[in-house]
Amino acid sequence: MSLVARRFSRLHKIVGVVVGIQLFFWTVSGLFFTLFPIEVIRGDPWRPKIEHGSLETMAIEIAAAEAAAKVDGVWLNAELQPFLDRPVWVITTSETKQMIDAATGDVWSPLDPISFRALQRRFADSEGEARIPGTEATATYLTDKAPREYGGSLPAWVIEDARTQQRIYFDATTGAVRSVRTNRWRIFDILWRFHIMDVTGEDRFDTWWMKLFAFLGLTMVVTGAVLMVDRARKGRLLR
Repeated sequence: MSLVARRFSRLHKIVGVVVGIQLFFWTVSGLFFTLFPIEVIRGDPWRPKIEHGSLETMAIEIAAAEAAAKVDGVWLNAELQPFLDRPVWVITTSETKQMIDAATGDVWSPLDPISFRALQRRFADSEGEARIPGTEATATYLTDKAPREYGGSLPAWVIEDARTQQRIYFDATTGAVRSVRTNRWRIFDILWRFHIMDVTGEDRFDTWWMKLFAFLGLTMVVTGAVLMVDRARKGRLLR
């Protein structure tokens, strides 16, 4: 073996030892990502479908501008929608959202325990995989320090199934389902952080660790190609 080939061989082996563990994580995490559809990871089969009624049968007494006057700040958008068999205006400002009863003008959100229990009863009555038995589920109101897995705005309500550790997060200002978290999602999240080499959880692809190991991986490919050409030139490619 020539001096150049010997140096490339030594470099190839050293880089292989350094990046071997990360290549293992890339392969294992990539394999896990292919095992389950992303819809399952996101918890779509367990996302509740709650029937709030039809606006056609509800009396609208409060105009959008009147409802928006009850919200602090400059309002950007007003959307009329049903909520627990009541018509509500969802007023959006630059900082938050607020629900105003379109029949009485009462402020709905953030949802108090009574309102959320009414929402939870409809959730518990839903059919199929989305159903969480009421005896095994607990509801918690989050105002700060939400679990990292949530990643949404606060305040929020969360329903947790003690048996499966499944959690469903609701936006406390609109009652909308924000996210569903299962153990599969948590495994996916850990492997994803190893996959992109960003343990902070910010989903950054431009970390120096990622750049370094991507460069080292390319170095392995280049040195391996040089060694393959050298062996082929000497007629020892398959020996």
